[in-house]
Amino acid sequence: MQSVQPGKKAFLVGITGMIGGGKSTAAKILEELGGFGISADRLAKRYTEPDSPILTELTELLGKDILDSEGRPDRKKISDIVFRDADKLAGLNRLIHPRVRKDFQNILETTAQGRMVIWEVPLLFETDAHTLCDATVTVDSDPEESIARTVSRDGTTKEDVLARIKNQLPLTEKLKRADYIIRNRGDLESLREECKTLYSVLLGRMS
Repeated sequence: MQSVQPGKKAFLVGITGMIGGGKSTAAKILEELGGFGISADRLAKRYTEPDSPILTELTELLGKDILDSEGRPDRKKISDIVFRDADKLAGLNRLIHPRVRKDFQNILETTAQGRMVIWEVPLLFETDAHTLCDATVTVDSDPEESIARTVSRDGTTKEDVLARIKNQLPLTEKLKRADYIIRNRGDLESLREECKTLYSVLLGRMS
């Protein structure tokens, strides 16, 4: 199955869900089916990498305590600060989101033209990102399993995960706002079937 219409603008599908809920896995499956994947998190990571192009702005906002022994930003230290301080999180978002949006638009206007774009965005509804989309999707998952998966995956604590979740809309609200829902409450094959069904529907919307 292909999702390319030469000469047309991208068909933008925003996909979100709770932390550890399987949105990255669902996005990857949709990519395998023919979608063009863009991850907001991957774009944003560039700005907190050791060679961040906004190092000065980061240290002005969050202090030099975010730097490691070699003077490079430490993403773990940044997370520990912003997910416990709403003002600093908002400041970091104001610093990074416009740059990520610019990077994203550049991809849309160049390599993704005419494609079905699977745009993975943790804060799809918390920001205005959903207003750019032709369709929105929320991955439905078991909250406790999602939290446990994140603790195991990130080597963090349940308290840290809950602090991050507090800065997002509840899953129930994300489900209400989405155009489509992918159920991730079974095994990987069940999730794959959910994604295949949705992909066919989205292809129909493109034509």
